[in-house]
Amino acid sequence: MTHSHLMQSEQTVFVSALAPSVRSFTPESRMDGQNGMHKIFWLSKGNARIMIDGVTKGVGPNTFVYVPSNVPHVFEVGANSYGSFISIDQKAKINMPKHSFVFPVLNIMKQSEITKYVDSIVSEATSDTEGRFPAMEAYVNLLIVHILRLTGDKIENIKETASQKLMRRFSRILERQYNTGRSLSEYADALGVTTTHLSRVSRALNHKSAGQIIQERVLSEAMQLLLHSNLKVQDISKQLGFSSPAYFTRLFNSKLHQTPKDYRKSRARGPEETQRIRARGL
Repeated sequence: MTHSHLMQSEQTVFVSALAPSVRSFTPESRMDGQNGMHKIFWLSKGNARIMIDGVTKGVGPNTFVYVPSNVPHVFEVGANSYGSFISIDQKAKINMPKHSFVFPVLNIMKQSEITKYVDSIVSEATSDTEGRFPAMEAYVNLLIVHILRLTGDKIENIKETASQKLMRRFSRILERQYNTGRSLSEYADALGVTTTHLSRVSRALNHKSAGQIIQERVLSEAMQLLLHSNLKVQDISKQLGFSSPAYFTRLFNSKLHQTPKDYRKSRARGPEETQRIRARGL
């Protein structure tokens, strides 16, 4: 028997497990900011690095991370890390927080409470039960209410340093223009700083130069286009602002040790877990 009031035609909550055997590269569960979704990351075991608004933090077990849809971010998850990654479409009927936050949960009882909510979302996501989509929204709503009660005012009024402000501005300009082929010097000019200063700040906050961040952002999008579109390599190269397909292929091969065509073929046969899972959001 079906109940029309339980039916919801559109899924708005997507779940991806962090267990190595079931990591997801689907567009809905991308571990970055490129699908216009809010993100919840619950790391129950292991370690990860998270770049939010151009600033990288290391996080350990039992850490709750929230990132709004408009904030550039990157999640790098260790091979032995476990937990859940939840993407929430902006159309969901949930009052999501406006600011990102990283919250280590130290109390064992509180860890269990969060795990209970996350497990409920995962259970609905992996079932074919009628009304699972609105149920997932409801559980996410409860999870958000619960975590905000735990954090209190700890996530408000966090002051940015000048370096953090610069990287936030850089990450947001990059997000808008990563596919234009702009050089590091052009980004620095737009920010009113020298390339040396921009890279110095980036290395201090991320252990990598601004040039590396630009390059990785472009390559991340290239990987997604190779996996989830039928575009030819030369068309992807043009779409991402490369001067030629040959240059795009050389860069891709030098960083991923595969040509774009080989990468697409190998992933089509199933995800490879020989390297750490990396997702870009800058």
